[in-house]
Amino acid sequence: MEHGGRRELAAAPARPPVRMEDVMNLSAPAVGRTQSEAETEAALRVVAMMIARAEPCDAVLRAVAAQAARRFGPATADVIRYERDGRTTLVADSTHGPLAAGWGSRLPAGLATSVLRTERFVSASVGSRFTAASPVHVGNVLWGLVAVGSGHALPTDTERRLAELAELVATAVANEQRKAELTASRARLVAASDEARRRIERDLHDGAQQFLITLELRLRSLAERPALLPGIRAEIEDIAAELSDGLDDLRELSRGIHPEILSKGGLRLALRALARRSTVPVVMDLRIHSRLPEPVEVGAYYVVSEVLANAMKHGRASTVEVEAETSDGALHVRVRDDGVGGADLARGSGLVGLRDRTEALGGSFAVDSPRGEGTTVFCRLPIATMSA
Repeated sequence: MEHGGRRELAAAPARPPVRMEDVMNLSAPAVGRTQSEAETEAALRVVAMMIARAEPCDAVLRAVAAQAARRFGPATADVIRYERDGRTTLVADSTHGPLAAGWGSRLPAGLATSVLRTERFVSASVGSRFTAASPVHVGNVLWGLVAVGSGHALPTDTERRLAELAELVATAVANEQRKAELTASRARLVAASDEARRRIERDLHDGAQQFLITLELRLRSLAERPALLPGIRAEIEDIAAELSDGLDDLRELSRGIHPEILSKGGLRLALRALARRSTVPVVMDLRIHSRLPEPVEVGAYYVVSEVLANAMKHGRASTVEVEAETSDGALHVRVRDDGVGGADLARGSGLVGLRDRTEALGGSFAVDSPRGEGTTVFCRLPIATMSA
């Protein structure tokens, strides 16, 4: 059955989900195993531990290819992914050579096609070259295959051995997919929150602020009438002044919800506006030369805004340094103060929210705050993924 360009299992019997304890049990010791079997189980444990530690998926797949080559050695091994358009991509190989060299030179041209068609273990021999491949199913979708090639005959239990490796690949890929889905979901929540903030700021600017400005002007105009008694004029002027103060407070609240200058002028101008309003001197080094994706700009703005507020309220800092630059496909922000230090994420400060927002956008967030030595906050926000 075709589904989004991939073949979806229809008749294959349902398989229970892969559990981590099952993966780990692949290497449980047993009496009477041969040295080869013990080595095999040890190799599987190496990969299973990588999965348990949540190491990057590409590293796990390279380890699978390397272990497959050892299990059937001397041999070559590949992990191959089926693309939506029907093509194949080599994602890991045991030789660690250029991926462009591909697997076509080592595997028969029809091996991947046979696995795609049958969704089952396939083996072939051409001359003195012996090859085999096992499908990798992630959920009920055929994701790809694990293949080996050797100059000598493959063992009789090749299908079982490759199936064990395919299970490891499926577990690693499924974990990566769940992580990506979670990150995307959190990013959507952040975007929805920012849109709500933006709408509130717009409503305040276009509604309440404009109404209060008009009311203040009317009061001041009324106070200028010559026929008013001095006492009434003074009372009206006092009301207009109080209204002006309230309007200033509303503007400040509006800027905190979602600063208009950030939407119109970008991150560089918004950060400089923060520095001008700060009661602590701020030294800025901004190497940002163009507009960035909105989630990145908003995330970086709130990081700097919150850290500046902490430096003023709690850090007792005399100066703050703010650095921001774009490099390696990301925005890097560093904010350092010379205050008392001692900021601790574990105590549930506002820094926790900044970390959650940053990680929801696929970035990283770190705090270095030894007591008596100031606080430094590091933030990295990827640009490429936000632009996609």
